[in-house]
Amino acid sequence: MKLAYKLSLLVICVGLLLCIPLIKAQDTFQAPAPHTQDPVDHPDHQGNGHDKGGGPRQMIDRLKKKLSLTTDQVNQVTTIFKNHDAALKALRDNSEISKEERHSRSEVIFKQIQSEVRAKLNADQQAILDEMPPLGPPGHPGHGKRKDAGNPPPSN
Repeated sequence: MKLAYKLSLLVICVGLLLCIPLIKAQDTFQAPAPHTQDPVDHPDHQGNGHDKGGGPRQMIDRLKKKLSLTTDQVNQVTTIFKNHDAALKALRDNSEISKEERHSRSEVIFKQIQSEVRAKLNADQQAILDEMPPLGPPGHPGHGKRKDAGNPPPSN
């Protein structure tokens, strides 16, 4: 019996010694740094709970790709989105207004953003922008639809 007791004690001690590196590894684990990105850089900035490409970064990336924006233009467009960020956030956080009113007000803000972006573009880029879907979050009225959707293409 003494032998079984001693063997059990030995197995427990060896087990504890083998666990020490694991315990130390857990003690030195550091949590990720708190989020410090600009709101515009956050991939799901629109606060819609999923990333469908509607956040400011995705809109800027889409404009950059479709319009072949220069670095200077990308910086200007980013500034435009940042300038309207507080108004959009306040609108999203306002639970006192209906969803329809929120959409209506956000549509006004996005039309202003689009107008300001358009002013930073050359004539060729403006023509392309005019053919693109209007800026706005997914699920927003008109999002993903061309301005001339529903109208037949002009016949030559």
